[in-house]
Amino acid sequence: MHRTLNVTRLHFVKPLVSLGTPLLIVGLVLVVTWIIAAILMRAGLDPASAEYADGARQNLGMVWSLPGFLVYFGVQAVATTFPYALALGSSRRAYVLGTALANVAIAAYVTIIMTALLALELATDHWFFGAYALDNVAFGNGSFGVLIPAVFLGTLVALSVGGAFGAVWVRFGAKGPTIVALAVALVLVIALLIVVPQIGEIVAAITRPRVALVAVVIAAVAMLGTWACMRRTAVR
Repeated sequence: MHRTLNVTRLHFVKPLVSLGTPLLIVGLVLVVTWIIAAILMRAGLDPASAEYADGARQNLGMVWSLPGFLVYFGVQAVATTFPYALALGSSRRAYVLGTALANVAIAAYVTIIMTALLALELATDHWFFGAYALDNVAFGNGSFGVLIPAVFLGTLVALSVGGAFGAVWVRFGAKGPTIVALAVALVLVIALLIVVPQIGEIVAAITRPRVALVAVVIAAVAMLGTWACMRRTAVR
């Protein structure tokens, strides 16, 4: 357990990156949302109207702002810390478990940020002038019960997938991630071809609990993939 926690701490040796960057990205998206809302208000739109609220809730800037960074962070976290962790005496098993724990901690951190911002947004009637940043359709139109699991699981999946690609890079070199990405894309295309006749029924059957379950499975598969690569990776 001690080795696992040491690996977890290793992922936070640069807090300005692991903790500061997500906060900066979210802050920038929030400021851009404020600016756009101010422009729309000066253009004559009424923030108090139902039509304005319906349109503003289509703003998914917060949804798409972090995944790219989180995947990148997952890749570089594994690619840069694995040799160092083993040099400090960590086992491969402890490294994978510590990395998974770090992913959970970062997911919880991002979730806390988003939850706090949603609470402020709702308490100030959308930042006092109709700026809809967290209160959007993807997060259940201001529902904490939707936002919290969505942000936590989305962050965890992005970090875990990034970590898996980082592990593939460490194990197989620069061509490894490209080959894996092409293989995953091929599997998805074949699966889509198979299910196309039933696509309407599948879409109709999609529920939030099922989406959450799929996210958990993806994160678990990604971590298992990381473990499979790390078991035989030579330290370079």
